[in-house]
This record gives sequence, structure tokens and C-alpha cells, in this order.
Amino acid sequence: MRHICIAVIFLISVLKISAQVLNIERERIKTDTVGWSGTGTVTFDLIKNTKQLTKAGLGLHVQYKTERSLYLALSDYELIKTGADDFSNKGMQHLRYNYKLTNFVTLEAFTQAQFNKVLQIDFRGLAGAGPRFKLLVVNQFRIYAGTAYMFEYEKPSGGLDPEYNHRLSSYLSFTFRISDNLTVINNSYYQPRFELLSDYRLSHNLDLLFKISRNLSYSLALEHLTDSHPIEGIPKQVYSLKNKLVIDFGK
Repeated sequence: MRHICIAVIFLISVLKISAQVLNIERERIKTDTVGWSGTGTVTFDLIKNTKQLTKAGLGLHVQYKTERSLYLALSDYELIKTGADDFSNKGMQHLRYNYKLTNFVTLEAFTQAQFNKVLQIDFRGLAGAGPRFKLLVVNQFRIYAGTAYMFEYEKPSGGLDPEYNHRLSSYLSFTFRISDNLTVINNSYYQPRFELLSDYRLSHNLDLLFKISRNLSYSLALEHLTDSHPIEGIPKQVYSLKNKLVIDFGK
């Protein structure tokens, strides 16, 4: 019966061990106007047969833009559980500030707090800063790159000792707006430790965004993460396939 529950979870839109690297490029609301923008998602499913399965989720994205500055706040929580088993139990809060130096260079600073019970992370906190570069803009096709210093504190589950790491966080992304209703976003992240380059995270994210109406979109996201030094008992490679409806507000 446990396998049946897992199949049901897939049918209601989840097949994953969620990745640990936030795809910030996907979360940026593309707008040329100043002021507030935002998106929100709420999910709740309750299934009862021989076992009870509960799925709940909450996502909120708010950003404020001026001529040179961008303030961005992200919150996300997800719980999928059947009986005493957690298929997913994670939360994240991310804050980011961008300051536009030129048309091609932007400074970024960020901080993040998260937990992920399935990946045995009781708490992970990080903060960092660095430049972001606009490499190419041709019609509806854009390429960006960024690199940052990142300090990371991680407390694993099971009474393991916490870790303090200094990492490089670099990414390369492209956005291709195929039509008014379809956008493709691809991102690759590389996050090695400064003092031990063999300890790294490599993440790839591919997103398809389908615009249904002015304020409603459908998102299909494929994520893959390689962690060369994961917590004991967690595989080095994890992936997720997620689909959801997104409500836009404040544009």
C-alpha cells in the first residue's frame, strides 16, 4: 500500500526529493515598471483510503522595484505525509537586494534560512554578495551570469555536528520567450567550497512557463542536483519534477 501512496503523490503533481539550491532566476518577476509585484500559491489535498495522505503547500513571492534597486522576498513551505512518514517536509525564507550599477552589471546581496526533514537538514542559513552580469540580449533571448561569495551554516539531523562553510556561488542562465504565452528558463549553478573544491553542488534547472491568462500561469519545472558530499544516507544526485498553477498579483 505504501507504493500506491507514492503513485498517488506523483499523480497529484509531485515526483521528487527536493533540490537544495534555490533557482532565483525563475523567481524573478520580469517587469520594466517600478512598484510592487508578486505571486502566490496555496495547495491542500487530503486523500483517505487504506491510509490517509495529506499534502499542503504555501508559496509567496513579493518584490519591489525602483529605477536602480530591487527588493525581493520569497517564502515557501511544503508538507506531504502519510501516517508517520514524511515524503516531503521543508520550508524556506529568502531575501535579496539588487542594485543596478550599469545596464550590464548589477550588485546582489542575499540571505536565506531553510529546513528539509527528508534531506536531514534541521537548519541551513546562508548569506552572500556578488555581481550579476547581463551577457546577451537579442530580441526575446537573454543570457545572464553571476558569481558571489557565500557563507553557509548547516545543522544536520541526528545530532551530527554543525558545519560552517565558505562557498563560491556562480550561475549561468538563459531566458527565451518563445511567444507571449510560452517562456523557457534554464539555469546552471556551481557552488564549491573555497578550501575544498572537491566539495561542491552542481544544479541544473529547466522551466517551462505557460501563460493561461493575464494573472494565471502554469509552471512545469525539472530540477537536478549533484552534491559531492551529501549528509550520510542521502544520495549524491536528487531530482524533482514539479507542476503548479501560479496566481500573479500587483503587476
